[in-house]
Amino acid sequence: MDKKLRFREDGTFRVIMMSDLQESGKYDPRSLRSVEALLDEGKPDLVILGGDNCDGHEIKNEKDLKDFLDVFTKPLIERKIPWAHVYGNHDHDARVDISRQQEIYESYPFCVSGHTDDTVHGKSNFMLPIYNEKDEIALAIWGIDTNHEVSELDFLIGGNAKEKIALPNKPVGYGPWGMLYFDQLLWYYNTSCELEKKVGKKVPGLLCMHIAPYEYRTAQANPEICVKEGSYDEGLDSTPFNSGLFSLLVQRGDIKAICAGHTHMNDFDAEYCGIRLLWDACVGYSCYGVDERRGGRLFVYHKENPTKVETKMIHTFDKLKRTN
Repeated sequence: MDKKLRFREDGTFRVIMMSDLQESGKYDPRSLRSVEALLDEGKPDLVILGGDNCDGHEIKNEKDLKDFLDVFTKPLIERKIPWAHVYGNHDHDARVDISRQQEIYESYPFCVSGHTDDTVHGKSNFMLPIYNEKDEIALAIWGIDTNHEVSELDFLIGGNAKEKIALPNKPVGYGPWGMLYFDQLLWYYNTSCELEKKVGKKVPGLLCMHIAPYEYRTAQANPEICVKEGSYDEGLDSTPFNSGLFSLLVQRGDIKAICAGHTHMNDFDAEYCGIRLLWDACVGYSCYGVDERRGGRLFVYHKENPTKVETKMIHTFDKLKRTN
């Protein structure tokens, strides 16, 4: 395959993000059919696996992880669709070190996932450039790793981080999962600046991550102003600390859309301070959720104006019913 991701001849580039498969080699057949239906309708040029890809509690060793990936990358490989991934909290539950998981993921055909080195937290941080017909970078698809949970900070704050953040009076909707580190923000900032210098202008982008930034809660709390469409009735379990990511994105001005997963009943499309805040529910059927909302989110970019994006949820439940 051409290692460069490119806009189509019709000037579009199509991305599907699908999160929360939460499967293993022993899987619900509906989850596989859900993935296949999503790909067949969305016809993506790139797929992002948005975290909680495997059911980590069922992954006891490398063979278990490969058994899972053999099943759920097959539809991508058969259709010759490039794909990348970020990790979620349940991927960390697997008894396979995350660095080794990354090596295994990247060994599969059509995987274009990149990763940062050990100087940056998280293994699934990447930037994928998308080229136009002039071989110019016209769009960037970003992934950032939300790591595992706040217990990673135990040694810094004297232990029991989960208990210390769980104060009796706290804003609704945050959980103990999801840690973004300053070195990750610095990686994004430096990479974004280097890309701007290389291209001669800021490159519009989409950011994919598993656990939503803090500011999603503001959009959810003000649906009459911020939410365009979709369901937003489940607590977001967003990151417990304001990492500064959203403020940085506003100041850089290149990434105008973020998509998150993690909670399975939200599938909304919102906007706050000029940035689209999107959710993609869950694509898997073994995990909890609302069947009518299961699926993934399609993004369609146009090379003439890649600062704007068309996006919609592709729900798979009705499609699965028709195949029964």
